Amino acid sequence: MSVQQALLPAELAHLFARLDPGVDEAALALIHELASANQAGHVCLPLAQRPECKALQASALVGRPGDYAPLILDAAGRLYFARHWFDEARLAERLAALAEPGPALDGARLRPLLEALFGSASATGPDRQKLAAAMAARQRLMVISGGPGTGKTTTVLKLLALLAGLSPRPLVMAMAAPTGKAAARLSESVRGARERLDLAEETLRQLPQQAQTLHRLLGLRPGAAAPRHHASNPLPLDVLVVDEASMIDLSLMARMVEALPSQARLILLGDRDQLASVDAGAVLGDLCANIHYRPDTLEWLRVNCGETLPPTPGAGGKLTDCVALLTHSHRFGADSGIGELARRVNAGDGAGSWAVLQDPAWRDVEAVPTLDAAEVLERWRPYWRAVRAGEPLAERQRAFAGFMLLAAERRQVEAFNLRIERQLEADGDKPAGRDWYPGRPVMISENDYGLGLFNGDIGFTVQGEAGLRVAFPGDDGGWREFAPGRLPQHDTVYAMTVHKSQGSEFGEVCLQLPEAAGPLLNRALVYTAITRARERFVVSGAQLVWEQAAEAAPQRYSGLADKLK
Repeated sequence: MSVQQALLPAELAHLFARLDPGVDEAALALIHELASANQAGHVCLPLAQRPECKALQASALVGRPGDYAPLILDAAGRLYFARHWFDEARLAERLAALAEPGPALDGARLRPLLEALFGSASATGPDRQKLAAAMAARQRLMVISGGPGTGKTTTVLKLLALLAGLSPRPLVMAMAAPTGKAAARLSESVRGARERLDLAEETLRQLPQQAQTLHRLLGLRPGAAAPRHHASNPLPLDVLVVDEASMIDLSLMARMVEALPSQARLILLGDRDQLASVDAGAVLGDLCANIHYRPDTLEWLRVNCGETLPPTPGAGGKLTDCVALLTHSHRFGADSGIGELARRVNAGDGAGSWAVLQDPAWRDVEAVPTLDAAEVLERWRPYWRAVRAGEPLAERQRAFAGFMLLAAERRQVEAFNLRIERQLEADGDKPAGRDWYPGRPVMISENDYGLGLFNGDIGFTVQGEAGLRVAFPGDDGGWREFAPGRLPQHDTVYAMTVHKSQGSEFGEVCLQLPEAAGPLLNRALVYTAITRARERFVVSGAQLVWEQAAEAAPQRYSGLADKLK
């Protein structure tokens, strides 16, 4: 066996050798490179300028777009495993169909509803929330991107109320998110927003109150050949709202869109500047790559909203009029160091963002040389006071959300969790040599559909009458308890990776940088870490590593943005 073949997974190498006994080592090396690129989150491998591409073109393993072959090489020189190419092609086709303008709206009905929900035209600039809702009423697809505090949840709730008011019949609506943690947070945010809005009881009855994971919504189960809901058995919905869309990979997004019935509307919420999904794809970023509005749409918005947007030059794509950016943060104002730091990092300003961290005028951000376990544990004192005092679980959960230590690499997280537990042993809060103890917080890392526990769910260990139990928040606002031995794969969570923190917010966040910049470290990761903090952000590490990270643009190879042009 050649060196290149040895680098391939054994099953994959055997399969390709059977399909094309004449495949050469150069082609096998490219296939291995493609597999590695997929593991790094890329959907395809760009080969247009690579001389080895000819070795693949001559192989029976490779087909053109639409061919039945294990590998697809498109006209732009992008190499795909067939599954990813078909997912990308199906998704682009379905999104383009959703983006088609709907029937003309009656402005006489639309305008009073918009004004009742969003108020009169703003004198300080365009009300982008109102504009997004108005555009969403015109077509079946709306992508709303904005950073923390820009009002995505409030916007979508008013948008749903608008759709309910315009519909001649009651609408069936649902909300979903890629993880259990994100779904729980969406449910909580929507419940809070509902209480602040003055809506008719008939409208409120139509608005969803509880979000679920996309896996549960679609009926995706391990080992199943297909989800319960698909093109031939679509979801029984009129409107689907999906939050944290930046976390959704290509395959899951394709399945979700395919499961929508022909009349349904899809509203995607997220932050295009956050980290992309762990698996292959950067779908939200691709959807926001070409934001464009038709001149007649801008005029329609002026007439019906009393709001104007600046013209968008250039040619639009298939998602013209379907993407809205919310830019005004209600959480991070002009005096917010967190907001200023996030803006500088997003702009790729490494030196400028470091200067913000060093400037004492920005009181809510700071850079420190090192973080030791004792310092970190000191920040966990409110949580441990709640544990020792036997406070209700809701109080422990609130205290837990006051702080989190984030890191770019899993090995850093494991090291910190271990050091913190050793410090807890020294303080007498954890019995030496025991994995389980009252107060231990854990995060689920593997979906368990039987127990209803999902990747990202956080639970708290409590002492019950029958021994230790781990309590997780339930959909009804209560708590569900499980024996520790019944839990699916999980980790202690005094620290977590930045990827795992998506969909969460904490009062204070500390980011531990690695010793040297690497492929995982880029501005999307740093921005995501910064914006998990509500009140204070601290980074520990070297200035050079920070600046390199802030200046490194994230890159995901994909053909989706081109397919939507």
